[in-house]
Amino acid sequence: MNMIFKNGEVFFDKHFHKIDVEILGDRILRVGENLEGEEIVDISGRMLLPGFIDLHSHGRVGYDFSTASPEEIEKLCISFAEIGVTSVLATSITMGTEFTNGIMTNIRTAMENNKKGSRILGINMEGPFLGADKKGSHDENYLVVPDKEKFDNWNRLSGNNILMLDIDPNLPGAMEFIEEYSKSMVVSIAHTSAGYDTAVKAVEAGASHVTHLFNAMNGLHHREPGIVGMVSDYPVNAELICDGIHIHPAVMRMMFKLIPDRLIIVSDSMSAAGLGNGEYELGGMRVIVKDRKAALSNGTIAGSTTDVFEEVKKVIEIGIDKEQAILSATHIPAKAIGKDNEIGEIAVGKMADLIVVSKDFDLEQVYIGGRSISE
Repeated sequence: MNMIFKNGEVFFDKHFHKIDVEILGDRILRVGENLEGEEIVDISGRMLLPGFIDLHSHGRVGYDFSTASPEEIEKLCISFAEIGVTSVLATSITMGTEFTNGIMTNIRTAMENNKKGSRILGINMEGPFLGADKKGSHDENYLVVPDKEKFDNWNRLSGNNILMLDIDPNLPGAMEFIEEYSKSMVVSIAHTSAGYDTAVKAVEAGASHVTHLFNAMNGLHHREPGIVGMVSDYPVNAELICDGIHIHPAVMRMMFKLIPDRLIIVSDSMSAAGLGNGEYELGGMRVIVKDRKAALSNGTIAGSTTDVFEEVKKVIEIGIDKEQAILSATHIPAKAIGKDNEIGEIAVGKMADLIVVSKDFDLEQVYIGGRSISE
């Protein structure tokens, strides 16, 4: 049955338009004026947006992609859908070899069997090829130098679903690793004290992404520009955790001015997201959540308790145009991982992943593949 969204403001071609959107099955069939069809969805006074995408989330509502069973991962996907995130990269954390085997197997099984909630696009493997000096909430006991045999086995267990590989370019053999694997997946510079020159070499080797910019790396200095300086000079994509805790609003505004077409809003959420204060776990490490801030016992920030939908609202609140904020949660992340031919915008032929929001940016309805999640 054809379904037509009418009378709302549609985010189409990077701007809002008073047009209609027709979907058939799981795809967008037509976008235009005065469309007619079998089922009309009146969205007067509201906005129709592409479903949001989170390229970096460890979990939420008590579940973690690294420890959840396939059945629990399905519950995670339902929870993501309920907050307007229609696609996600299941993000792992640094664990032992055998435990990581299980992470990859469980996520693969969930991807093969999941019929409800947000779609898992693939895996963002954050760790274990990270720097101990910028480990953040990763367990130093399990950090290792890049190992082709281990990685190939993990990717095999995942069903070749690792779409993003996070790596510290300072590690021995990292440049060769980047050069090889960037041909088949996104390689992201992460958890590193690498300076500007090393970051440039990593990009020249094939890295095209930076994990949670400013966090778990050296800051910007006028004589040591580091990774932030490299991002300014080279056409790589960069994640930003926009919860108002990880990054000061002034820095958020600065980056949206500097690289608006390459900036990606991510949550880096952990299992505490969507819940309240208390003690939780991330990668086997104790995390204390108080007043929205998640931290290890030593005070190190340990992921977030936010979500991409709330972050988009936050970005708009601090003065960024809503069109730009939406792009950083839809088209830009889709393009960063080569999925923009399927998702990330309202366009003919693309997946009918849609969210309806009020003028005040309150989430009202979510559609994934043309179906309301409330059905």
